Amino acid sequence: MEFGWSTTGDEVVKAFEDQVRGKTFLITGPTPGGIGAETATSLATADPKHLILAGRSQAKIQPLIDDINKGHPSVKTSFIQLDLASQTSVRQAAKDVKGLLGDDKIDVLILNAAIMACPYALTEDGIESQFGTNHIGHFLFGNLLLKDDLVRSRVVVVSSAASLRKFELVEPHLKDITYDHGKSYDPFIAYCLSKSCNVLYAKKLSKMLKHKNISAFSLHPGSIKTNLQGYITEEMRNQAIADFQKEDPTFVAPKRKDLQQGCATQLRAALDPSLGSHSGAYFDDCQVSEPAVHKPAEAHMDEVWELSERLVGEKFDF
Repeated sequence: MEFGWSTTGDEVVKAFEDQVRGKTFLITGPTPGGIGAETATSLATADPKHLILAGRSQAKIQPLIDDINKGHPSVKTSFIQLDLASQTSVRQAAKDVKGLLGDDKIDVLILNAAIMACPYALTEDGIESQFGTNHIGHFLFGNLLLKDDLVRSRVVVVSSAASLRKFELVEPHLKDITYDHGKSYDPFIAYCLSKSCNVLYAKKLSKMLKHKNISAFSLHPGSIKTNLQGYITEEMRNQAIADFQKEDPTFVAPKRKDLQQGCATQLRAALDPSLGSHSGAYFDDCQVSEPAVHKPAEAHMDEVWELSERLVGEKFDF
């Protein structure tokens, strides 16, 4: 089938049913009303072996688990408590996943959770909350699972079009991830930095995991109205579009997608067996995309990796 802007998650899953059936998937941040939950719902239609749903609150995730259990009772569905803003929680979650899996492995790890453009705050580890949650939390969680050899095939990191800001504008903040204790904090710039680092994390993983035949991808799911945009006002959105257009006069604000369209790109990255040779790629509208702005950012890939290791107090070499 042709994949594009309007492709739905259900269409992608139907096209690759054999890549879902009997497989185990872990998705972070599958809150109902978001693309993580929609991804899980689509996967459930093709009889996966096990869906592991990792989030901060079981109460928020339970309605999704109940829906999947009702519609697809043969699919094993499990909740893992995971607060990406707490490295203690992340480490415990990785241990819990290992115990839950037993002799199994995660076929596809989908790092989907995020916060966006929120007021200034620090994680319990003293890191600006968007960087700490969107990048550092996933960096630590993904790497701990990989270190224990718990991932079989793919890592999919959900980034954003926010990664298309010129890296030279966001990179200086890597020198002070507290944003001078909030004095120089811009909520959207902080979001852009975290999403740029998602892309660099996937690219670095693709190199480090090549010998294990594990692929890593990042992506922009599209512009979708979800609870992720809870802090975004129309004024903020218009200002962000204007800022992008200053850097790239050809930039056009993306059309809104619904949830089914919004989960399709990460599902293609997760399932399409023909993509193995494209490990490290970034996807947009279900297609491999090579934004020019990402190329100069790659020069900072090792810098971001080493900073991330320092912030979590652990080195990773797979």
